[in-house]
Amino acid sequence: MADLAALKLEIATELAKDNLESGGDLEATLLKHIQDACEYFSDTKFWFNSIITTATTTAGVAVVTIPSTVRVVERLTIPTYDTELRETVLSRIDDGTEQGLPCSYAYYNDTLKLSPVPNAVYTLNIYGIAAVAAPSSGTDSSIWTNQASRLIRARAKQTLARGVFRDPEGATLFAAEVGEELTRLKRETARRLVTPLRSARNGRYSITADR
Repeated sequence: MADLAALKLEIATELAKDNLESGGDLEATLLKHIQDACEYFSDTKFWFNSIITTATTTAGVAVVTIPSTVRVVERLTIPTYDTELRETVLSRIDDGTEQGLPCSYAYYNDTLKLSPVPNAVYTLNIYGIAAVAAPSSGTDSSIWTNQASRLIRARAKQTLARGVFRDPEGATLFAAEVGEELTRLKRETARRLVTPLRSARNGRYSITADR
């Protein structure tokens, strides 16, 4: 598994900038641009940052804390009751005391506010984008230094060329590299997150994508 040290070395080598390497005066700047690149793509869904986890409601309590492993909630279900909750805006969530099986939710201060208020303990399935921290030490290894390494490398080179080296030609070149790699990853994500063909009631076959 590749780590941050390997990623930094690749960028320094590709830019042919010795001062970006370990001990160089721009080593900390390189780290900052790598971390900024990770943050830039943190809300983008790929097959390697998709997550399915659970949370539990409390009877009589409208809000549920979003697990710290989740950055973006894309879908919320109550599998026991075969129910998918509809996302809405907070202003449309009833502030009343009506209780029942929740059918909708809205973001509220890093929590999910449910409506109606749960009348029992329910297990929620949360589908979304995982929260993955940017690497900070040389031995750190994650999706950013492996599956997304080419994307992060290209984005860091782009922002370094644009903001540090004042190289507009290089920034344009690396922006194209970012676009190419992002397209490749999105295409692969679409392929991997497609549900296999399955028999439908009419005897035909249907295909649906996991949202």
